[in-house]
Amino acid sequence: MRVPVSLLREFVAVPVGEPELVQRLTLGGFEVEEVLDIGGEKVLEINVTPNRGDCLSVLGIAREVAALFGATLSPPRKSFPKTFPKKSKANSDRISVAVKAAKPCPRYAMAFISGVRVAPSPVWLVRRLEQFGIRSINNIVDVTNYVMMELGQPLHAFDANKLRGNKIIVRMAFAGEKLLTLDGEEQELETKDLVIADAEGAVALAGIMGGKDSEIDQQTTDVALECAFFDPSVIRRTSRRLGLQTDSSYRFERRVDPELLPALHRALSLIQEVGGGQIESIPYKDKNRLTPSLRSQKITFLPNSVASYLGGSWHASEMRRVFKRLSFEVRDLGKRGWEVTLPSYRGDVFENVDLIEEIVRIEGLEKIPVTFPALTTPPLRVDGSAAVATLGRQVRRLLIRLGLHEVIHLSFFSPDDVKKLDPSFLEKGVFLDNPLGQEYSMMRPTLIPSLLNTAAYHHRHKIFSVRFFELRNCFQRDNDRIRETKTLSGILTGQRLLSHWGDFKKGQETDFYDMKGILEMIFNDLRLKDISFSLKSAPVDFLHPGKQALISVGEEVVGRMGEMHPDLQNRFDLKKAAFVFELNWDILTALSIKKGTGRYFRGYSHHPRVERDIALVVHEDVMAGSILEFIKKQDASIQEVLVFDLYRGEPVPAGKKSVAFSIQMGHIDRTMTDEEVNQIYARIVENLKGSFEVEIR
Repeated sequence: MRVPVSLLREFVAVPVGEPELVQRLTLGGFEVEEVLDIGGEKVLEINVTPNRGDCLSVLGIAREVAALFGATLSPPRKSFPKTFPKKSKANSDRISVAVKAAKPCPRYAMAFISGVRVAPSPVWLVRRLEQFGIRSINNIVDVTNYVMMELGQPLHAFDANKLRGNKIIVRMAFAGEKLLTLDGEEQELETKDLVIADAEGAVALAGIMGGKDSEIDQQTTDVALECAFFDPSVIRRTSRRLGLQTDSSYRFERRVDPELLPALHRALSLIQEVGGGQIESIPYKDKNRLTPSLRSQKITFLPNSVASYLGGSWHASEMRRVFKRLSFEVRDLGKRGWEVTLPSYRGDVFENVDLIEEIVRIEGLEKIPVTFPALTTPPLRVDGSAAVATLGRQVRRLLIRLGLHEVIHLSFFSPDDVKKLDPSFLEKGVFLDNPLGQEYSMMRPTLIPSLLNTAAYHHRHKIFSVRFFELRNCFQRDNDRIRETKTLSGILTGQRLLSHWGDFKKGQETDFYDMKGILEMIFNDLRLKDISFSLKSAPVDFLHPGKQALISVGEEVVGRMGEMHPDLQNRFDLKKAAFVFELNWDILTALSIKKGTGRYFRGYSHHPRVERDIALVVHEDVMAGSILEFIKKQDASIQEVLVFDLYRGEPVPAGKKSVAFSIQMGHIDRTMTDEEVNQIYARIVENLKGSFEVEIR
């Protein structure tokens, strides 16, 4: 929000210079991001928080300055011609107004001005609009923009002679209704969109943008000037859906002052000043009885509660002085506290604590005494949440040690990304009723699309070695309820190791087994045993058909891993092969707490191990991992089993492969004899032949 300092001083006698004004506004909750020099005048660029729609104007900021410094507020004069008509609820002969959507539009006023002269705006008006960052169009439109920036009330001017049937109807749009807006785009409307219509169709998107067919141009002589209060949620929904945000919608979304007639009167006075004309009527519709939130809000305030929230001592006289500066009316209720009546423009104050915030904001944060907080030990939790949190920190530290970086994405993203990955996710998707936009309209059912998009972003910037992980919640619809699942996902792309001149492995690419090794270390860190990677179980389309695995702990499926399908890599614009995993963290932590083996130290053996190799010819569909686990269980003396060779080709028959294992045996208290080793080896061979139909090479 831009505020010219010279115009601000017309509203309030600022008792300090610009540096102190900037500092006090920032401490009062209105950060001054920059002081601009536009046309030789100082202009403040102020960051107004979303809850303070009343401060999106020079008047709103002037109110705050007056409250912060105890100065007197002097709004612009509102002098009108003697023939200025009083507000009338009767319809005009020239323009009839009907509000058929009273809930989204509880207040609506329209003034009819005849005989106006459309021309370029005077220099002072063009210069002020330039300071606000607005382009001058013509004197009539410029007045509406100026009043919006000055008083915070958006207005819209129609060419009255282009309104068919001399009617204005405020209603909801018809399904499929079309409207050509001022930006030249044809908008397709829905029944939840609020429109301003004439006798034949929509002529404006209420609170957002006018229609091309009723705009002010050089031939305009009669003007219908609209001033209204629209429901913020209705304007926000339409604006987000159409991707159409204007200065007008920005203010309506954040709530304007329901007392809208002063802004209309100000605009009419300025139109007569810069364009002439005769004000003939002001049809005015007030449906306030249908909207209790527009009435003056009354809040019960407890003065004694201030010290309990802020500490220190706060006198009643100080609090009354703050409320008076803010134009809050106070009535003493005795032991029940105070009744505080708010001005119509303050739609952000709802309860006692909000009033306490206003006190400390105006008085200054420095008034809060500095005290050392009481040191208390929180009670131990016995619901397992502490253990789950510990495991989360533990696995994060592990993955960081392994060279992965943690990333954090938004909890919602575009359905298009999910559709690219796997359309079946859409069937159980959780969609927002009022999203920020199409790209943020779905709660994430999986973390993988976000990781792929982040990896693709790095690839586009020539960073191909990517190692990311994320531990966050995912959401899926389960009949009538929403199921929220904590999920751990990761992605690897590019080189296995960063390039180095002395690295003999330079240029080696990440592969399936790098990812598998990381997962095995995660399971080891969680003290989980009996891990299996099944390559044949329920493959998914978004992973490479020959390079994916279903991950289980015992009989419990906990996740999936694999290389992204080449088609998916192209869809997500990945320049390198990407390997991903996704684990159900809720199941993993439950298994770790329930079944995880304890950590203990086992002494090293002083006796040498005995190593025997065995090469087996097996069918292609036999997993080496299943053979490895089988060998481990053959005798308690078997310490470790490793795969060290895989071979296909002559003389191994087609449809088979040769897999070689290294078997290490030993006891902690003695050296094994050759006879013992030979007996164990013979038993392993015999059992392998019976279970896997292997041939010994």
